[in-house]
Amino acid sequence: METWSYIGVATVIYVAYKFIMRLGKGLPILELMLLIAGLQWIIGPIIEYASPSTHWKYYMYVNEESYMSFVVPAYMLFCLVLFLTVLKKGSLNLNLEMLKNYSKYGLIIFLMGIIFELFGRALPRSLGFLVFIISNFKFVGAIILFYSENKKLKRVFYLAIIYLLLVAISKALFHDFILWSMFFYMFWSLKHKPSVRTILVTFVVGIFFALALQTIKAAFRLQVWNNYSGNKLELFVSLLVSSLTTEDTSAIESDDEIGVNVRLNQGWIISAIIDNIPMNQDYLNGATIKDAVFASILPRFLNPNKAKAGGQENFMLFTGLSINEGVSMGISIVGEAFGNFGRTGGVVFMGIWGFFIGRVWLFLKRMTKTNIVFVAFLPLIFLQVIKAETELVVVLNHLIKSIVVVILFFWFAKKQLRWRID
Repeated sequence: METWSYIGVATVIYVAYKFIMRLGKGLPILELMLLIAGLQWIIGPIIEYASPSTHWKYYMYVNEESYMSFVVPAYMLFCLVLFLTVLKKGSLNLNLEMLKNYSKYGLIIFLMGIIFELFGRALPRSLGFLVFIISNFKFVGAIILFYSENKKLKRVFYLAIIYLLLVAISKALFHDFILWSMFFYMFWSLKHKPSVRTILVTFVVGIFFALALQTIKAAFRLQVWNNYSGNKLELFVSLLVSSLTTEDTSAIESDDEIGVNVRLNQGWIISAIIDNIPMNQDYLNGATIKDAVFASILPRFLNPNKAKAGGQENFMLFTGLSINEGVSMGISIVGEAFGNFGRTGGVVFMGIWGFFIGRVWLFLKRMTKTNIVFVAFLPLIFLQVIKAETELVVVLNHLIKSIVVVILFFWFAKKQLRWRID
């Protein structure tokens, strides 16, 4: 391995340590964001360099030194600035047992999410983001009800996890299940205060499950998305058991023969950007950054040329590679940083991004001081932010607008519904 690779591994290990040690003591949402990024931007690429895949498209486009000499400093500055920004003021001193006083509100929030989940499609498409946010209120409500003194209401928390899994299986899309499960575990840990040993065991089991899921996901999707008529749950379980009981995964791989690490490795896209820019495409000098900022603060009717989420246009622009219509691939913020500003400028941008996220976190922390229920909304606000593969337009749009929606919701609840929350 290259020197920068060793430094990168050490940094990711430190972030993992910070994440594990914060479980049961706070909400390590920022640490989770950094850990996911480190695994996909650094650990995945290192594995790929050590054992290259034979796939014709999903491989590292530049050598290890060229890749790591940019990504590792960018990641380190991102971590450093973010930690320094929230170091003294960013820890949430949470007394979540107070949430038991707001079970009635939690139930209302939960039911709002269910209603929008069931009937939101009847609303105009222009309200799609609002419908998405409020439909996710069901998970926010489940978190609040987890602290209820009513045992029946408390069960909603666990039923929500089962619901997430069943929806994931029915759609063959598992991202939300994994992310919300991690958020739920944070709140479970705050209530039950597990030992470090228990957390580590859970951590290992979670990674093992995620790897097994990645192994079967392509084969599972291939059948489900081709109108599989059988029981999807039975199919999922059988594939999962097969992945755990046999070393030969050829029976459950897709025709593309994409290995597990290829699916976890965001580095192949970042490396394609480094290979393509500026050789075949000039640096964009902040063009997509500006578009993302305007997209996050202006509604579409005021900004008809608003950048679209989904990643297809930016993917082809930044990497020079084509993808099939309807396929979505994000270039990641660190990849976007390089494509706009180059190596030095990209590293600096990641530091600025870390400072911005830290300031947003401090703002949200101040909100929780006067509204303990607001804590349960933090996972929803950071739902897109913690994803390492998403580009700035998606992250910033979700972050800013979800904060606005949640603040307006509480304004309405307090002013019109007369909710009293301390």
